[in-house]
Amino acid sequence: MEKIKLTIPKKSEYMSTIRLTTSALSNLKGFNIDEIEDLKVIISEVCTFFISNVENNSEPLEINYEISGNNLIVEVTDLNSGEISEENRTNSDMCVMIIESLADNHNFDLKNKKIIFEKCINNFE
Repeated sequence: MEKIKLTIPKKSEYMSTIRLTTSALSNLKGFNIDEIEDLKVIISEVCTFFISNVENNSEPLEINYEISGNNLIVEVTDLNSGEISEENRTNSDMCVMIIESLADNHNFDLKNKKIIFEKCINNFE
């Protein structure tokens, strides 16, 4: 099992760095191009969710990647003060639907401002 930790400013101009890091790690793991694209969309939606729902942006986002077997598990935590209510999640319905449809597993921990998602390599090609 390998773990990679990325701490990056909570600013939209760093989205390409986050997407590129996610893409590179999933490519190294052996994900196919469609799975890599799914992962880039998911990580973008997760980061957009935090940018949209927690106004404070003085602290960074912390992104932990765990590569294990055929799985890539990504945990994104917003280190800023402030809360995400269930209402905020409801107001981000499209974002949530995209994450739910593309990730193999996911968990929204609104209390701790953390979203965890997992993508598995598709062996049915």
